[in-house]
Amino acid sequence: MSPRGGISSGGIFALDDTGVGPARFVVQYDRGNNGRRELNLVIEIVFSAPSTYVRGGITARLSRYQIDLPGYGAVRPGQVIRIEMPNCRQRVCSRAFNLGGRIDVDRNFGGGLVEIPIVVDAAVISVK
Repeated sequence: MSPRGGISSGGIFALDDTGVGPARFVVQYDRGNNGRRELNLVIEIVFSAPSTYVRGGITARLSRYQIDLPGYGAVRPGQVIRIEMPNCRQRVCSRAFNLGGRIDVDRNFGGGLVEIPIVVDAAVISVK
């Protein structure tokens, strides 16, 4: 799954792309009640290593993250990703981005829905 939603599948069966898409994240900064003075924000995010999903005879793993933020492409768990939000004048400034990746699924028996949470940490680095 690419950050733009492109799907490629291999193996015994093809994926149905109904309801499938990249993970969508929105980083927001609420400046509170300090007027409309211009702020230049720097926020760093880090994706944790995804856990392996094991349930009902299915094992699934996420890998090969790809992000659609400028200056990045392939990202690794633990890699620091810097998001800049210049000229913030409204109360809540935000930046949206997509995260794609590879999911490998092994089925021993049964079946079911695969849901793997993607943990992300964010820290405000600079507010000028």
